[in-house]
Formats: sequence, structure tokens, C-alpha cells
Amino acid sequence: MEQLTDDYYINQRVISLGMGIPYDLEYHRLQDKVNYNMYFERYNHLKKCEEIKENSKYVFLTINPNAYITLTDFINKMNKLMSKIWITNYLYVFEQRGETLADLGKGFHFHLILEKPKGKPYSHLIRELSNSANTVCDTSNFHFFNLKSISEEECQRKIIYITGRKADAQKHLKQDMDIVWRKQNNLLSFYNVGII
Repeated sequence: MEQLTDDYYINQRVISLGMGIPYDLEYHRLQDKVNYNMYFERYNHLKKCEEIKENSKYVFLTINPNAYITLTDFINKMNKLMSKIWITNYLYVFEQRGETLADLGKGFHFHLILEKPKGKPYSHLIRELSNSANTVCDTSNFHFFNLKSISEEECQRKIIYITGRKADAQKHLKQDMDIVWRKQNNLLSFYNVGII
């Protein structure tokens, strides 16, 4: 989109006046400038987001399975996802949302930090990861399948988020229950190759 010239506004005024329609030249010029600036800002924001996607070194994925998926099926599907030959450096964890022994295991889910393989476009990552997860969740819904590119700094924050104590004190009870739940299901605290 390019900014309009004075000739454009003069022509528009002549046409409007010829049709008997009033035309405020300065109003239209100002309105077009505002629209142009909004378009330009949005365009630059989307371009920056696209650059982050293509140039970032890591992605962060959260998968929340459908309610009818059993934990065993979910673990098997995630292990199969992690066995892809192009997945070499990663950190992942299984978590749950129960805060009491009675609720233990409710809302189980999966977090993954993945180093993007060199030469694999972001669109290929989305396709392959979503194809692997589409049997356990609706991959078109970001509440169930949330994949995003992250910077080096964000990667460090995510490592702390999934391996350490969460900043939100309300989640500490869930984290305590995670320990019990993982022991019951023979799960490690986290699985790591090359990230930490």
C-alpha cells in the first residue's frame, strides 16, 4: 500500500463535486493517512512475528488431550511424537492440574521445548507436530494444541516454568501433586536431551 498523492485527492474532489457530493479534501487526506499508518503498523507487526517464527531457535508446545483420552494412550502418542528422527534437542514434561489426592491426574497435559532443526521451515514443524497430535486433541484449537516460536530468553523462562517452581503461588499445590502423580505413573520429572 502506498500513500496517495495530491493529484489523487484533487481528482476525487473534482469527481465528487461534479456529482454534486461535497468533498472535504483535508478530511479525506487525514483519514487516508490514519488508515495508511494503521496498515503499515499492522504489516510491520506481522512481518516481525513471521521473522521470529522463521529465525527463532526454539518452539514451545503445549498439548491438552481430549477428555476421553487415557493417560496411557496420551503417553504413548507423545512418546511416538518424540521419536521423530528430526527431533534431537528437547525438554518435555507431563503435568496434571489436580490439587488434591482426590483430583490427582485430572487435566493431564504435555509441555515441550524443542530446538528447531536447521533447514526445517516453521510450517513443516506445525504440520508434522499437529499430525502427530491430532489423534489426541483438536489441533486447530489453540487451547488444546498451542505451538509458538520462542526466543533464547523466552526459552530460559520456559525451562524454569516447566522444571522449577512456578511463579504463580496458586500453582504450587498442583506442582506438589505432580510429584505424587508422576511417581504413581512411573514418569520422570522431565525428559531432556540437549536443552539443559
